Formats: sequence, C-alpha cells, structure tokens
Amino acid sequence: MKIEAVDPLNLATICVASVMKVLRHGYIMIRMDGYETDPSGGDWFCYHGSSPFIFPPGFCERNNIKLKPPAGHDGVFSWVEYLKSSKSEAAPMVLFSHKEINGHTFKPGMKLECTDLMDPRLVCVSTVSKVLGRLLKVHFDGWEEDYDQWMDCESPDMYPVGWCELVGHRLEGPRMKIPPKKKEEKKRKRKQGGNMKSAAKSRKKGANQTAGADTEVIYFTLCCSHV
Repeated sequence: MKIEAVDPLNLATICVASVMKVLRHGYIMIRMDGYETDPSGGDWFCYHGSSPFIFPPGFCERNNIKLKPPAGHDGVFSWVEYLKSSKSEAAPMVLFSHKEINGHTFKPGMKLECTDLMDPRLVCVSTVSKVLGRLLKVHFDGWEEDYDQWMDCESPDMYPVGWCELVGHRLEGPRMKIPPKKKEEKKRKRKQGGNMKSAAKSRKKGANQTAGADTEVIYFTLCCSHV
C-alpha cells in the first residue's frame, strides 16, 4: 500500500511512502519512496497506525503542500499514474485514525520555543508557520525552510516563550544579519591589517560568519539567564 509520510530524516518533508510490513498492535514498517532502495531494509521506519505523521495519498495536494516524489521521478507527480505504474494500491482513508483536537489554539505567526529533533539538546526560538488540524509546521527563526519541522500539536518538544529561562536551559536564538559597514571603514581596516590572506583565513575559521557580495552576515546565539 502507498501512503504519504513525514520523512524522519528530514522533518520538513512529506514523501511518497510504501507500507513494507504490518506488525502487531497497529504498528507498521514503511519506507520513503524518495530514496534509493536499500536491500538490507535499512531504509525502513517504524510508525504506529495512529501516528499524526502518516497520511492517505492526496493529503499534500489537498492541503497545498509540496510532496517529495519517488526516486527517479521526473515531471509532475500523479498518484493515479504512479499507482498504476507501480501496480500498487492507495491506503484507504479508514486506516488513518487521526484523533482530532478541538481545543488547541495554535495559529500561524505564533512564537514558541521548540526542540530541534535532529539535535535534541537544542531548544530554539521558533514560529508556527502552518496549521493543518493537529499538524503544525514549526520554523526555526533565521534559518532556511529546509530546517522546518512538522510537529503534532500535543508534542512534548514544544514549549511556551520563556520556558528555557524558567528551567535554566540555554535558548538558541535566531540567526541575525548585521548591516554591512561603510566602505570607508573597510578600506581603512584593510590598510591596517596588511595581510589579506590571513584575514580571509580568519573569516573561514569563524563558524558563525558568512561573507556575501555586499553583506557580511554574522550568526549568534541569544542566551537566557538562569533562574
């Protein structure tokens, strides 16, 4: 059976996926069709049938979400054509028992603090960018959308603003852009520095700096004080 699922290795992406095995007590093993097949089964992931991160085919199209197509697919993806060419069937709607949450009041634009699930020691300044029922898309402020995460509205990895300060945990602030300095100041510094090669080398060493054509971008972290 074919479904759509949040990629556990890239939480901003929803992929075409296949049910590979049905386990006991409602669990299933699935693989993301967007990756090359691993004969050893190393590309299988375990989900429960009640998971808010698996969806029936067509979910992304109905909700205007970009769907990652199968590996090697070119052009516009069509579920009808793919099911026909792969000789497979779509998982029916009755198999998706997502429990609706009537009480949550999350809205796009709301601020919160959220765990980076790809590096769970980090809790970051975040924004709710999209709401689909109980499903939320969380954006890490200052970062590209590729780092976004699909989250359940009842996830224990989301916190209200001020949580890090309350419990004494470091809060990772947004990446910030610093306006470029005036050209006259840049020229003066070049004359004083004398060695442009060493200056360029030091910029490369800076983990939180990037250089553009007209803008110097510096990334830094805002820390909450301990209670």
